Amino acid sequence: MAGHKYAQVRDHLLRRVRELSVGEQLPAEGVLCTEYDVSRITLRRAVDELIQDGYLVREHGRGTFVTRPRYNLKHRERFVNEVTGFYTQLVRQGQAVTSEVLAQESVRAGTRLAAALDISPAASVIRLERLRRVNGVVHHLAESYVEQDRFPDVLKADFTAASLYAHLRAHHDVLLARNEIVVGLHLCDEREAALLGVAEKSALLLATSRVFEPGQKPVIYGTSKFLPETAELSFDIVADVERPPGSALRTMRS
Repeated sequence: MAGHKYAQVRDHLLRRVRELSVGEQLPAEGVLCTEYDVSRITLRRAVDELIQDGYLVREHGRGTFVTRPRYNLKHRERFVNEVTGFYTQLVRQGQAVTSEVLAQESVRAGTRLAAALDISPAASVIRLERLRRVNGVVHHLAESYVEQDRFPDVLKADFTAASLYAHLRAHHDVLLARNEIVVGLHLCDEREAALLGVAEKSALLLATSRVFEPGQKPVIYGTSKFLPETAELSFDIVADVERPPGSALRTMRS
């Protein structure tokens, strides 16, 4: 099983759990380790995530059982070693994700976007703004930018029920290797409040991200403004044991 084994085990287990009835017991750890050809540590990591998301419950001395998901409103976006994006992550969980495209236009990069995407300030970028819903409920407001010369088809593609990340992989063979994220608070303006159905100046969870290819070339720059009561972000911090001595990890600012 190649790639990030725990994520593959987690996704397969999730599909398997959905076919079981509430209260059914999973096979013992040893059985699952043999079946998936992984260590107990890898298996437990996958099972622990499904427990955190409310699909399973572990009862001491008895085993692990299928339960009803707790998060009927709260949808978690994970930022881990695999860069898949919001759409793919939630679809894998069986959620229905749709987007209302509010803007899909060509704009001049300018200084800020040029620095974020490592391009000329005079270059054109495609601005994609979407109001995203999960199971029909407004979830967050997303704004993404990509270089127009490299990805001109993004200007016309249909993203109402599709992923920008998946589009770049499928149509441009882009490998998304790293997601650099800064999380903070944002007080919404009048327009954002109307779109999200909250009061003006309500506090939103703001995630600003840059997604990179191997070789550290930024591909996507964007922001997501989440309603705190219906979203949470989960970070999996993994030590980079191959990082050369003396090099520094970027510090997350709030």
